[in-house]
Amino acid sequence: MKKYLVISDLHIPTRNNEIHPKIVEEAKLSDGIFALGDFVDIDTVIYLQTLNRNFFAVSGNMDYIDVKNYLPPQKIVKVGKFNIGLTHGSGPHFNIHKRIANWFPDDVNIILFGHIHIPTDLTFKEKRFFNPGTAMETYGILEIENENLNFKIIKL
Repeated sequence: MKKYLVISDLHIPTRNNEIHPKIVEEAKLSDGIFALGDFVDIDTVIYLQTLNRNFFAVSGNMDYIDVKNYLPPQKIVKVGKFNIGLTHGSGPHFNIHKRIANWFPDDVNIILFGHIHIPTDLTFKEKRFFNPGTAMETYGILEIENENLNFKIIKL
């Protein structure tokens, strides 16, 4: 089984001072990190990269320009049989999954997104959509074993 930390919306240093110690611990113990934007500063991105060699990340709308230059707005990562699309998301929170569904090719099975600060696990157009909420309050754990997926939300 592979276990991935899923985080988004850290907002450091604008709304939050540091990464919660529980997230740091999970980052070190996980098989990888999926980070979905709104880090805000580049130091946060670089620090997270040092915690796990399998660091997959995209930029968000609140990120400083150096983060946006360093990270793409979207990315696809293959884990086993799953093609996982990463994006921050944008625009109004209402029905965000319907907008971002069209941002990825049809062979993407899972879309991880942030932006709305609301933990989400839903299926739309035969794709699973996961949002870990804001890393100021929650984070996600995505477990992948063969053809099985499990997504958990952990409260801080």
